[in-house]
Amino acid sequence: MDLKILTYNIAHGVGLDGKLDVKRQAELIKEYSPDIACIQEIDVYSKRTNQIDEISIMAEKLNFDYSAMGTTLTIQDGYYGNGILSKYPIIYSMNYLFPKNNSTYEQRGCLYSKIKKNNKLIHLFCLHLSVYEEERIIAIEKLVELIKKIDKNEYIFVAGDFNVGIEKIGEHKYKVKEDEIQHVEFEVLKKYLNKINNSNLTWFSKTGKACIDTIFYSSNIKNIDFKTIENDYSDHSAIVAEFNI
Repeated sequence: MDLKILTYNIAHGVGLDGKLDVKRQAELIKEYSPDIACIQEIDVYSKRTNQIDEISIMAEKLNFDYSAMGTTLTIQDGYYGNGILSKYPIIYSMNYLFPKNNSTYEQRGCLYSKIKKNNKLIHLFCLHLSVYEEERIIAIEKLVELIKKIDKNEYIFVAGDFNVGIEKIGEHKYKVKEDEIQHVEFEVLKKYLNKINNSNLTWFSKTGKACIDTIFYSSNIKNIDFKTIENDYSDHSAIVAEFNI
């Protein structure tokens, strides 16, 4: 059975041109016909996005019947976090908030959903990690605790914005460890899951660029192909990958 998964940090719907337009992001996703889309930095009802429900708009544009939202922050009278959109039934969802080392740091988290397709159970983790390495490592260790509880005969995916190699040094200012080939966060997770071999840049800012978005999958799954989707609708490229389970 083939399954196509896409991950995309949509920057709450704002493109590099400063325009808020979640519909064009949804149209971009639709071009690649994923079965499941993992979305980071999605807003629901916030003033900065004109109080729209971005996840419902995306679901409608994609003709997906199933969606889930995991809030990590309340922002401008609305909600912000991670979302999962699926063609297939989401039978259970849970939102996990990762530990913080400093109360002033932004809360990060992971949305977990169980998705059922053709009597096969898919465990999907959509995450957005910290811009501080110590917090990322702690988060991955917490994630591993969850993964180890899943039946080895079932199917696991972890997709999202891992922020590997990124260190925040000021307001909207980041330091990127471009010379670092192996990231500790990835190496910890690779003990339990495989990773698609993407290396093209996926994040672009005035103070740095890096390949920080990717997809991990359990050993009982075969990765057939993947693609980095460059676009100006966000400060992130999307990643789409096809698997056989």
